[in-house]
Amino acid sequence: MNLAVYLKIKKHVTTLVTYIMLLLEKIKFGRMARRIFQHVMAPVLFGLLFLMATGARGEAYYSTGAPVQNTPYVCLATCTGVDATVSTPVGGVAISAAANLRTLGPTYLRYQLGGTGQAGWRAGALLSTNSGLLGANALGTVTIRTYLSSASDPTPTTVQDEMTVSATAANLQLLAGKGSPSQFELITTKQFNQVEIVFAALASLGTTVNINYAYGVGPNTAAQIVGLTSNAGTAGTAPFKVTGCTDKVNNPQQTVDGDPASYATFSSLLTVACPAELMVGLNGTAPGTYRAGFVIGQGNNLLDASVLSSLTIRTYRNGVLQQTANGAALLGLSVLPDSKSLVSFQTNTPFDAVSIERNDAVALLDDLRLYYGVGVASLTPPQVISSFGDPTNHYQTYSNGLVCVNCGVTNPSNAAGSPNSKATINVLAGVSNSSGIRLDLNGTGNAGNRAGMIIGSTTLLDLAALSRVTLSTYDDQGRVLETATGDALLKLNLLPDGRQTVSFNTTKNFSKVGIQISGLAGVASNTDIYYAFTDSSNGSFNIVAPSAPLPVTLTSFGVRRVASSGVAALTWTTASEVNSASFVVERATDLVAGFTAIGRVAAAGNSSTPRTYAWQDPEAASQTGTLYYRLRQLDLDGQAHLSPVAVLSASVAKAGFTLYPNPASAAASQRVTIATSTDLSAGYSVSLYSGTGQLLSSRVVSSEGATTAPTVPTAGLAAGLYHVVLRDAAGQQLSSQRLQITGQ
Repeated sequence: MNLAVYLKIKKHVTTLVTYIMLLLEKIKFGRMARRIFQHVMAPVLFGLLFLMATGARGEAYYSTGAPVQNTPYVCLATCTGVDATVSTPVGGVAISAAANLRTLGPTYLRYQLGGTGQAGWRAGALLSTNSGLLGANALGTVTIRTYLSSASDPTPTTVQDEMTVSATAANLQLLAGKGSPSQFELITTKQFNQVEIVFAALASLGTTVNINYAYGVGPNTAAQIVGLTSNAGTAGTAPFKVTGCTDKVNNPQQTVDGDPASYATFSSLLTVACPAELMVGLNGTAPGTYRAGFVIGQGNNLLDASVLSSLTIRTYRNGVLQQTANGAALLGLSVLPDSKSLVSFQTNTPFDAVSIERNDAVALLDDLRLYYGVGVASLTPPQVISSFGDPTNHYQTYSNGLVCVNCGVTNPSNAAGSPNSKATINVLAGVSNSSGIRLDLNGTGNAGNRAGMIIGSTTLLDLAALSRVTLSTYDDQGRVLETATGDALLKLNLLPDGRQTVSFNTTKNFSKVGIQISGLAGVASNTDIYYAFTDSSNGSFNIVAPSAPLPVTLTSFGVRRVASSGVAALTWTTASEVNSASFVVERATDLVAGFTAIGRVAAAGNSSTPRTYAWQDPEAASQTGTLYYRLRQLDLDGQAHLSPVAVLSASVAKAGFTLYPNPASAAASQRVTIATSTDLSAGYSVSLYSGTGQLLSSRVVSSEGATTAPTVPTAGLAAGLYHVVLRDAAGQQLSSQRLQITGQ
């Protein structure tokens, strides 16, 4: 639902409430009944309005049937032009027409949409082809155009917006889809109700592209988050300061000028001996529960996550340094619309200024745009995810495009269970190999919403790695709806815990999301998959200033396990408190299931000095899985405020192991002993992989109370290097060792 629709509904609801109140007054309805309506029913109506606004997606219009204009279909020695009578394959997405591309002149199709799209909408078409017939250079440029028709001018010639996709990019996008529909689209600047697709002429005949449908999809709403910025006021009201090589930051005043579109830039850094740092003041003091960062960009280029190793973010309060974070281990990277990104980290002390420093001379950071500094409360919108109490029958695995049972994916049910457990996609060496998993969502994904995966990797996904990732959406029958890969995956975010999100904006309702990883030449690869998700955020956010000072300024909150007893020890510190009543300690074993109150600590009430609190959870000693804690801070007036979540790992220390003998032979009687550093509880597993990453065997082991150590059989193995991997009951890798087989 866009803002205009929201405001229109709000106006009607307000008019309705006013009319009913006047009517009740006119008929002398009882004073008590009028008060009940005013204080109960009216809020309910406005509450329904809020739910409609937050739960809705952007409007969408689609083409129906054949194109209204197209290149004629001519069959002489061969057929060229547009065939609007093509049949849809069984189980596939409906095809409206097939474009048999010509050698003399372009091939075009124009579609009428079911309504009028506005500026800022996505306009385009879903295209597909038979990947077995499409050669690597069988497609020329693809151009998307929009028009605005009327009753008096049904086929206008004035182009509203236009975008051309290069031949190379178009070929790669359709080939990556492997026959599944892919989006070709633009962001509009004017109204439109027609979409045209134009294929450039080819050097030779033989290429056919299917057009599934054309569409216009309205933008999702921006997430409303509480926070502070350096450009919230009028020009020059927030302070700024450049240190280090001051000439390497251009136009620093534009980060505090009140215009979110203006920016400063980093210029070329000749040596790391003289870094450049820009500090900006915020329009208030952010508490220690906020994230601190900078909105940055680089023209129309998607920033590579590797920039994190070259940037440092710092926070200050009253000019005094508070915290420093740099590198992928601490910084998060969130991709925003308009080619912007937010680089940030989670703080634990209050701050009123934030800085960004370039500490590397790599050319990647030349002309990096610095829009403004921020301190924000949260960046995560509500999501529908692939989480089920019983994950059975809520996932499907694939290998090289074929459905199979648990092939190519280790622990696939984990990605459909707890959002903190993971499956692992294992891809053999070779660019022709691929593995994937499809996951059910525990709700419906709406057209226009983002669809994506939360993944983990031993290395950051960069633009090259994205070319090996393909996301797909499916209907409830498991039929592919649309795919996106490479440059189409514009939402690449690095989460604070090292996990990453990869997603794309959809055009049709969906109930399942799949991911496929392609192989690399000469090396196997493994990618962790945590869960699939969908949300209605477009990746952008509107920062709303806090309405009042927070009653409690929480500066730190953490939990650790006491080694001697296994109990959980929680500690937290406040910088100040106003009318605070108590802290309720809440615990969860599963973030989806929710938190439960397990304890309460009295608060100071009013304090202007730092105070430290502590509480222990003895039940943690008997818990086998990961535990999550948070504080619910209660005010004297009954208001509640939640803290960030603190995580307690499932075990005190990871188990390690050694192999004996190593090297070992492949004799029938040979078994390699696994000597562990700690007892292995029930559910631990040992897996044997080939040198190329192929899973050869896996079995559950336990050394608790056992008289002999676990072993790995080596009979029948060829001479060479192997890898033995130890995992805990949750599927988390604990340790690995190389095993050398010398032969019989």
